[in-house]
Amino acid sequence: LRARPQGILLTPTFREPSLQLIDYCSKSGIPYVLINTDIPGYDAMCYIGPEIFRSGYLAAQLIHYCIGSDRKVLIAKIAREIDSNYAILRKEEGFRAYFEDHRLPNGLVTLDSNQTEYAVVSRKLAKLIKQQPDIGAIFVTNSRVSLVARYLEAAGRKDIILLGYDFTPDNVQYLKTGNIDFLICEKPQEQGYRGIMTLFQYLVYSNAIEKSYLMPIDIITRENYIFYRN
Repeated sequence: LRARPQGILLTPTFREPSLQLIDYCSKSGIPYVLINTDIPGYDAMCYIGPEIFRSGYLAAQLIHYCIGSDRKVLIAKIAREIDSNYAILRKEEGFRAYFEDHRLPNGLVTLDSNQTEYAVVSRKLAKLIKQQPDIGAIFVTNSRVSLVARYLEAAGRKDIILLGYDFTPDNVQYLKTGNIDFLICEKPQEQGYRGIMTLFQYLVYSNAIEKSYLMPIDIITRENYIFYRN
């Protein structure tokens, strides 16, 4: 960094560059606040966000309620750098843990796509669903659930339960039409606000800071989306 900041607000989406910045902060004595994604084992001043393992666990519980034990579940990871995306991997761990903890017989199928263009994603989905015709639900580990919704709408597959993350305009549109059944939302705007205020209170007033502030994990549907505030 060219100039030494007094504090840093960080969303550690990608593990390695985030750890490099965290190491810089630790060596330089710069307070930093993590939002949206925690990295256990590192001494952030504060973490503000969801418990992401439990977020994945909750997603599995919702799908368990919606499909029979004879149907398979597709876990779709659609991101340019999947293997280094801590949040995506941790959500998947929580999701799988639910099925293991409850000894559920549903088969879990995985689709990984480092390419996020609709043409590529839809082609991969079509091929996989043809190979696995008993898929009853799809869990998308991030906000790109709208890509899957677009494919299911084009394919006329209203029979597949679809769940993903984030209250984005595209996702809300597919939620309204019924192509997305559930959105899990974790108030990102409030996370950012609380992160800035935490640094302000510490740097300006030297106030004591809570080590963590866990955000609610909200379940949004077509019936309640109109009342949600991000």
